Amino acid sequence: MKTSTQDRVIDLISGVCRVPSSKIHPSTSLRDDLDLDPVDMLLLIAALENDFKVYLTPEEAEAIDTVQDASYYMQRRAA
Repeated sequence: MKTSTQDRVIDLISGVCRVPSSKIHPSTSLRDDLDLDPVDMLLLIAALENDFKVYLTPEEAEAIDTVQDASYYMQRRAA
């Protein structure tokens, strides 16, 4: 079974943030709901880039606020 981009993103966020994946949804805000500070965000972006073998511009990385945003950029870049 092929895992969706969003499922992969949620699993990665779960691992980096040490939050059960069941508590992470597409509308979950990385900063507000998961309390990620700027350093945590950089670590998460790096983990996403590494896992998906993509590179985000600083503008794209800054635009990521929710799980859905992260999924969108990973899917767009990995295509």
